[in-house]
This record gives sequence, structure tokens and C-alpha cells, in this order.
Amino acid sequence: METRLRKIGNSRGVIIPAQLIERLRLSDTVELSVENEALVMRSTTPQRQGWFDNYDPGQDDMPLEGFIDDADDQADWEW
Repeated sequence: METRLRKIGNSRGVIIPAQLIERLRLSDTVELSVENEALVMRSTTPQRQGWFDNYDPGQDDMPLEGFIDDADDQADWEW
């Protein structure tokens, strides 16, 4: 994808398309670095941060109890 550097005061900026922001899960702050002569941008938010913030094991969507307890299902398994 090619884009233009835009003048912002004495600096330059790049508009990042919304699809890339969503795909990379970028937050309001990012980390910039140079690697192999390329500008690299990384999210400062860990990828899986917050996944279990509201997790309640008592409200599991699909409990494992009884998952393979059916005799017909177990007959197909090789133990």
C-alpha cells in the first residue's frame, strides 16, 4: 500500500486506513522502531489483554461436563 507523508507542523504524518488499525488492533499509542531500514509500528497494548477481564467460570457458555458422556459417542473413540 502506498501513501503520502503529510506535513503536520514541523513533522510529517501518515494516515493509517481504518482496516489496518482494526486488523492490527492498534490503540491510541503505538511503539515506533527502525528494523532493517524499515519503519515498524507496534501496538503498545498486548494482543490478548482483557480477554478474561469479565470471565466467570460459573457462566461458561459450553460446560465440559457431559460433553462426551454419551455412550454412542464413546463407542466411536479408540482408548
